[in-house]
Amino acid sequence: MNEVEVKRWHGESDGRVFGWQLLPVKEALRLQEDTFRCPECLGRVRLRPASSEKETVERGEHYSKHVGCSLGDHFKGEKSLHPKPLN
Repeated sequence: MNEVEVKRWHGESDGRVFGWQLLPVKEALRLQEDTFRCPECLGRVRLRPASSEKETVERGEHYSKHVGCSLGDHFKGEKSLHPKPLN
C-alpha cells in the first residue's frame, strides 16, 4: 500500500475541514500522527519506512489481516469493508 489516509485539518484557509486526507506513505511518515487507515477497506494500518538492507520501499500494512482488501497481503478476491473500520 503506497497511500494511506490520515485524519487532520486540510483545505484552503476559508474552507478548511477536519477529515480523512489521502497521502503518500512517504509523506505520512513525516507526520506526528499515529492513526492511519487504508483508503480501500478503512481498516487501521501501520507505516513501514523504506529499508535498503531488505530492499523494500516505504509502505502501509494492515494491523490485522483482512481478506476483503485488495491492497493487503491476504486478499481473497471479493472486496469488503474492514470489520473494524476507522471513521
